[in-house]
Parts: sequence; C-alpha cells; structure tokens
Amino acid sequence: MNMRLYLFLLGRIALLNAAVLGLPLGCALYWGEDTVLAFAGPLAVTLVLGLLLKTAGKQHKKQLGVAEGAWYLLSIWFLLGLIGMMPYVWTGMLTPADAFFESVSAYTTTGISLLAAGQAEAHSLLFWHSLMEWMGGLNFIIMLVTVVPQVSGCFGVTLSAHQSIAFSPMISRMRNAALQTGKIYAGITIISALLYLAAGMNVFEAINQAMTTASTSGGTTSLDFAGYDNSFLEIAAMISMILASCNFLLIWRALSRRELRFIFSDTELRTFLAIVGAVSALIVFHLWRSGVYDFWQSLRYGTFAVVSFLSTTGYASAQFSLWPGFDRYVLFLLVFAGGCIGSATGGLRIMRIIVLFRMAAREMRRTLHPQMVVSLKIDGVSVSMKIISRVLSFFFLYMGVFFFSMLVISLSGIPLLQSMGVAAGCLSSVGSTAELYGLASYASLPVWTKLYCTFVMILGRIEIFSFLIVLQTIAARFHSKW
Repeated sequence: MNMRLYLFLLGRIALLNAAVLGLPLGCALYWGEDTVLAFAGPLAVTLVLGLLLKTAGKQHKKQLGVAEGAWYLLSIWFLLGLIGMMPYVWTGMLTPADAFFESVSAYTTTGISLLAAGQAEAHSLLFWHSLMEWMGGLNFIIMLVTVVPQVSGCFGVTLSAHQSIAFSPMISRMRNAALQTGKIYAGITIISALLYLAAGMNVFEAINQAMTTASTSGGTTSLDFAGYDNSFLEIAAMISMILASCNFLLIWRALSRRELRFIFSDTELRTFLAIVGAVSALIVFHLWRSGVYDFWQSLRYGTFAVVSFLSTTGYASAQFSLWPGFDRYVLFLLVFAGGCIGSATGGLRIMRIIVLFRMAAREMRRTLHPQMVVSLKIDGVSVSMKIISRVLSFFFLYMGVFFFSMLVISLSGIPLLQSMGVAAGCLSSVGSTAELYGLASYASLPVWTKLYCTFVMILGRIEIFSFLIVLQTIAARFHSKW
C-alpha cells in the first residue's frame, strides 16, 4: 500500500477544510459573536494537521491504487468528523461523542442534529453547519468521479455518463474531473440561493438553505417549512431538490458540448421524473380520498414530500407522522431509490434500480424462451455482465446492512419501526426518515447507538465496497505476519 499518497490526499483535504473554517471565523468577527475562539482554535489545529500529513506524503506516486483508495474513502469521513466536531466541543455545546455524531451527520449530508431548537443561535455556528453539509456533498461528488471508480469499478457510473468521462487513478485526471463536477455543484447552489431569495428569504437564510439543498442534506437540521407556510418557498425548494438530484456528469457533458438534448434524453433522468410524477399522483389522491387535506393541500404537501424523500433531502412541510400508514410507507420506500448517479443524493440510485428491473425482465424472457439471446441496453449502451454483477452485489450488501443495522439499533430500546427508520435514514442519508414513525429526536439514544449510526452513515457514503476492501487488506496483513 502506498502510504505516502494516502497521507498526501488526507493532508490536502485537511488544508481545504482549514481554509473553510476561516469563513465562519470571519463571520464571527464581523458579527461580534463569542464563537471566535471556537473557530480559531480548530482552524489552527486543522492547519497544522494538514501540513504534517502533506509533508509526510511528499514524493508520493502519481497513481492511486485500489487499497489506498479504499483506505482513503473510509478515513476521510472520520477525519472530516473530527474536524467538524471541534467547534461544538470548544463551545461546550455538545459532548465529544454527540459532537462527532453531529459532524459526521452534516458531512455525510444525512441532516440529523442533536442540537435543541435555538441552542445554536450564533449565526457563525449555523453557517458552519451548512458549510459542513455543502462541503460533504462536494466531497462525495468529487470522490464519486475520482476515487470510487478506481475502488469499486464504477458499478454504474460509467454507464450513467455514457462512457464520456475518462476515469483515471492519475492525480492530474482526478483534479480535472473534480473541477468539472465542482463547477456544476456550485452553479446549482447559486441557482438555489436565487430561488430562495425570490421566495422571500433574506440573504443569510437563502445562502444557508441553498447549501443544505444542493447537498441534499435536509432532515432535522432543515428549515421549518411548515412554520413558514409559504407555497412559493416550497416551490423553490422542489426545483432546487430536483436540480440537485440530477447527474452532474451528464450536465457537464451537455453544457461543454452545448447540446442540452443529452440531459432530457437520458433514461435515468426521465425515470426519476416519471417516479416523481407517478408517486406524487398516488399520494395526492390517497391523501385527498382519506380526508387528510382538501385537493389543493394534498397536491401541495404530497408532491413536496415525494420530491423531498426521493431526492434524499428529507425536508418536511407537514407532520408526516400523522399521515396514513400507506403514504408513510411509500415515502419510506422512496428513500431507498434516491436520485441519479453523479449527484450528492443517497440511496441505491435510479440507474441501479433501472438495471435491476431490466435484469429481472430479461431473466423472465429467458425463462420463457431459453434459446433467445437477450442483451441489456440503456440509452443505446450495452450493459456488461461485469456491471450487472456489481449492481446485484451492491443491492445485496445494501439491503443486508440495512436489516442488520435495524436489528442492532432496536437493541437501544426504541420500537422496531423507528429503528427501521433510523437504519434507512442513516444508510440513505435522509435524517428525517425516522420521523415518519414518530422519532423526532436522536438525543435520547444511547451513546453506543449514536456511534453506530455514524458508522452506518459513513458506510452509506463509501458505498460499502470500500469498507470490505479495507477489511480484506487488514486480514491479508494479519495473515502475512502470522
């Protein structure tokens, strides 16, 4: 394993987050808040740590191997969690365990918060939380187009990009891919901020909310849409969530070639929008026929909920726990689907769902006609058995982790339905999933449960395969010594 390159990459991430810590520090100085030291201290610690790691990684190789890529994908979330927790520990707002949970939840864009309402009143702390969420989404997208293909063989990413993005473990190529997707991510954030401004928010609220929406990190840290009761604000959020759920690689290709037709001819995006329309119609009709709301309220709240949960953002414009069981269960299932590959959303992703369904249909036809040769194509691109097998493996591992985590979390004493919501929410990065079944706060959970939930959040973000590779390298090292 090439430790020098591994340390160099970690050092670079630490230095980037040290620079980001300067933003809330500047806000604290500008607003005259008493959180200056809470950001100055962590900034200094992170800066020193980044310099040490980068110095230790000098004279590294230019190519990233599978082993160091897997270690990097796993380590980076723990490093970010440690950096993000420092301001909360410095101010004494949270215990170290709770602060680590808060930080990992933000960076993985899960959106669960242990802070009580009004506890983080300082604008600089609110800004820091939104920055962590935004940086977490950016970090995930960058790794998706750089490190993840090297570690996990793309399993659907190249298919989604129509083979137009050249994935490479070379550092220079990684930097170019990161720059391309980063521009799209920043552009969507700006559009979202402008939409929130047009809906009536002030500048600070619009920027904070745009960073949360672009990273699809709603959940318990999100704006109280129900309290605002502003339909224009909800429309702005829905447009932003749909944009944030699109494939950034596809958008970059369309814009660079000035051919927007590629965006709307994409099977994955069309399927995503079709799911939004079909499921929204189903929930709107059921809410209206059940007498929960009148038709227009059913249309307003039902459509917002579908977009929110399918995009794995988790915003709430109504008290979903009071909805009929059918509607809550449909929203729960949407969490597993997620948005498009190439976005910051969680879940299985629409492209993998498409592959799974078409694979099932192909096997049915093959059963009826054993001699028939049936190929699987998406947007004219043949899907190889290598990609299909990886998608099937990922689906099995994903569901296995979900059921195992549900059982582990139930040991904390909460009802099984709530533990199911917690497990799905942490794995799919939708912090408000447990609210569907009445769990409004995670603060009362035991410390070990919170720490396990942070691990599940990280597993969801590294797409499980990286963790298995890390375990394999540890086992191989142990076996070679003994």
